[in-house]
Amino acid sequence: MHEQALTHKDCSVLTQIFDPESAPTAGIFVVDPSLPNDPHIRDPELFYQLQQREQELIASFEPAPTSNTTLEPPSETLFSTAYDSLSALIADHPTYASARNNRAQLIRLRYGTTALLTHPSPTQPSTSHYATIALADLNKAITLLTPPSPTSALSPTQRRTLAQAHTQRAVLYHAAAKTLSTSQPAFTLTVPELEHWTRHDFEEAASSDFFMGGRYGNEIGKALAVHTNPTAKLCGQMVREAMRREFAPAKMGQS
Repeated sequence: MHEQALTHKDCSVLTQIFDPESAPTAGIFVVDPSLPNDPHIRDPELFYQLQQREQELIASFEPAPTSNTTLEPPSETLFSTAYDSLSALIADHPTYASARNNRAQLIRLRYGTTALLTHPSPTQPSTSHYATIALADLNKAITLLTPPSPTSALSPTQRRTLAQAHTQRAVLYHAAAKTLSTSQPAFTLTVPELEHWTRHDFEEAASSDFFMGGRYGNEIGKALAVHTNPTAKLCGQMVREAMRREFAPAKMGQS
């Protein structure tokens, strides 16, 4: 059996399997710096005030950059203070999506990326309350900032916050999928609306959010979109096996 070269069409199909962002359906969006930073906070002075207030809060709980790759979660006292302050900001301005994104980040820093699951024990109380709020915050932030159509323009700040929210939600879903894949029945879902989700549901949701995070500019999302896509991985395995059979050299004694 003689070797065969891949056609241009073959290469195109394989590219779209392993790199979904190359597909025509990925969509194109326009970044317009002249647009308001937040589509729901159109007053520049008000947005600046909210941003300054928020950045001061973030500085109080976000770990300072160090050579140590292990980040210590904020203490209970620090968490409570920062959480209450962000909650007050959200109560005053419920459509300010960035504050919701950062409250979810604060919860994730405190309770870890596996906050959607819990292992009840006397020393580890359930994180259900905060996990529910974190997921609701990310859902709301994404809803507030998502353009009305894939080709709609958005501001650089809107794009960045949207990318962060999608990627944060993807991280939570991905961590839940990995934990469930270890088949540890002691772990239970902390968010009621997800109680019927399977590991596959979490994998699909994580991949979708990583894809959207990457589409809006987050490099982590872009890198993990295909890696975490169970359908793409299955397709990839099938394609690789088919190619191995099709293009493998003939065995000895065969024509």
